Amino acid sequence: MNKKIFSKLMERRRLIQEPTEWRLFLEFCSQYLKNHKIKDPIVVELGISSDRQKAYYEQLLGATHIGIDISKDLSIPDILGDTHDSRTFNALKTKLKGKAINILFIDAAHQYEDVRKDFEMYAPLCNDIIALHDIETCRNTRRTLAEIWRFWDELKFEARKGAKDYKDFTFITIFKKTRRGQQRGIGLIVKK
Repeated sequence: MNKKIFSKLMERRRLIQEPTEWRLFLEFCSQYLKNHKIKDPIVVELGISSDRQKAYYEQLLGATHIGIDISKDLSIPDILGDTHDSRTFNALKTKLKGKAINILFIDAAHQYEDVRKDFEMYAPLCNDIIALHDIETCRNTRRTLAEIWRFWDELKFEARKGAKDYKDFTFITIFKKTRRGQQRGIGLIVKK
């Protein structure tokens, strides 16, 4: 990954992600794509919040980015729609033209059932890296606004039990504890 381009993008774009986590995630993805000789990767991002990540994927990974969002108030999604709607899912399949997703970044709704449904619908279209964002948000609170951590923990538990669906995958957590208490984290499910 080109660190100069990363620095320039960081200067130009106010990033919503925690910078250290984001850099490590992109470096990991870059190395994975290089090691597996994947050229022209496809990145699908569920929940694009202000379109700030698109340039990182395109300029650092040479990826085709497809952003899906329920609203165009803060961004310009490639596909406008609810990620749980079959019409949105079918619009993505049409855009993919039979190709697999290389990196799936799940960051739409953050309630447990929403994340589970996004994962169940879109993960089968991905051959390489599935990322769940905000896996630490609200973990140590009573708030149920974000329960991605609960879904992430369940996936890891299933993998440890030897569930056949996850036998060919490695689970990786990228997490930086912050002083402000805003915990985010990125959970990766990586094909071995």
